[in-house]
Amino acid sequence: MEAPFSLPEVTPRDLPNWHGGALPGRDQQRLEAWVQEFGGLLFRGFDVGDAHAFDRFIGAFGLANFPYSESFSNALRFNRTERVFTANEAPPSVEIFLHHEMAQTLVFPKRLFFFGETTAERGGETPLCRSDLTLSALEAAHPSFVQALREKGVRYRSTLPSDPDPASGQGRSWRATLRVDTPNAAEATLQALGYRWRWAKDHALTLQTPPLPAVLAFDQGPEVFFNQLLAAHAGWRRTEDEHWPLLAFGDQTPLPTTCLDDALAIAEDNTLNHAWRTGDIVFLDNTRMMHGRRPFEGSRSVLAALCEPQRRSAFKPA
Repeated sequence: MEAPFSLPEVTPRDLPNWHGGALPGRDQQRLEAWVQEFGGLLFRGFDVGDAHAFDRFIGAFGLANFPYSESFSNALRFNRTERVFTANEAPPSVEIFLHHEMAQTLVFPKRLFFFGETTAERGGETPLCRSDLTLSALEAAHPSFVQALREKGVRYRSTLPSDPDPASGQGRSWRATLRVDTPNAAEATLQALGYRWRWAKDHALTLQTPPLPAVLAFDQGPEVFFNQLLAAHAGWRRTEDEHWPLLAFGDQTPLPTTCLDDALAIAEDNTLNHAWRTGDIVFLDNTRMMHGRRPFEGSRSVLAALCEPQRRSAFKPA
């Protein structure tokens, strides 16, 4: 099925007054307006060949950097520059399912950049999904489920390994994620953030988030399906510790599997698969567009950067 939207393409011809350095104000305003309207842009044909050139390209936009090291991301990544890092170190056979970046945390980026450094021999597309379109279709199919998300929020359970696990899409260790060295320091951090936790026999750490919003409107725009429900339901690791549901409403009621299955199918109907060309740069509004990674064969390298960190409190029912 053809996606019901497209990603506008920007080439050097569209920015004749930009010759490196900061973007001219008028060009920056025009690009920002397009990102807000379409959810993302594709920059193609620019002279960007490596991580350092990609870093300079991002710097032209003047957006605040959100360092990976300071994030609560559970993906294993490696920095190439202070701003730029590998998108995900999971094996090629692992699919990264659709999600809003860090929507399961209290701090998330508003804007994302991706750079196609090396393209795969086969596969490796980046699926892009309009979250506003997905929410509209999901509410038509399951109105009571969407209303419950609005009224109760959601909780996520995840398990962080003691040591980095490159075989997993969620392979970042609890030490790196929490930026601590000891279990006591980890517990103090989680206590301050309102998380629940349990220690496993292999020294892994199982977390449950405080209630977080799952349906939101940003900057007076339309409501969006802003969460990590699809990626968690389809791709997060299951563990022997089922003390808490993997996904629950804010009141700890498990989310209905049938609704989550239908949400996955609906999201796929509203997804565009971006097939990378070397040198492509994709600029996304993380509050409007979900993304992921298809499995691939051969060597593939996509680099990423997070911008404009947004902080929020735990969800409080009306």
